[in-house]
Amino acid sequence: MGLMPTCLPAALAACLLSACVRPTPNPETARPKPVLKSQAPKAGIVSTINLTNLFELQQSGRVLIFDARPGFVHAFGHIPGSVNWPRGMFESERARHEKEIKQAIEADQTIVIYCTDAACPDAGEVARRISKLGYPISVLDGGFAAWKEAGLPTE
Repeated sequence: MGLMPTCLPAALAACLLSACVRPTPNPETARPKPVLKSQAPKAGIVSTINLTNLFELQQSGRVLIFDARPGFVHAFGHIPGSVNWPRGMFESERARHEKEIKQAIEADQTIVIYCTDAACPDAGEVARRISKLGYPISVLDGGFAAWKEAGLPTE
């Protein structure tokens, strides 16, 4: 996964470890593992995503992450791989980012956006605008503050 569980808070480390360290299931008694795609929102829907699910998607490269914070804030620290798309630049950067969204959807990636914290309205506003274009998008519950609090990596 790229992170040692010792660098994460105990609760998140236990959660991540339980997802990674599992006994080999007996094929005769094992239930099929749910597919993440079925958990993805339908086109045009805005949903939320929790840290654990986003971290798993981010580590496996199955997500396109947008940061709705202003560019200078993004430059001070962000979720690794996130693309800056501030609310105030939605229209001017729409064509470029819409191409990225289409490519991500073709690659079966989940689209996620985040802001500073749960009180920040920018991620929700950009997510609503993206959903009006017909694309599914999830907003990170707790935003960048929750990501940092969990001790997850930043750039």
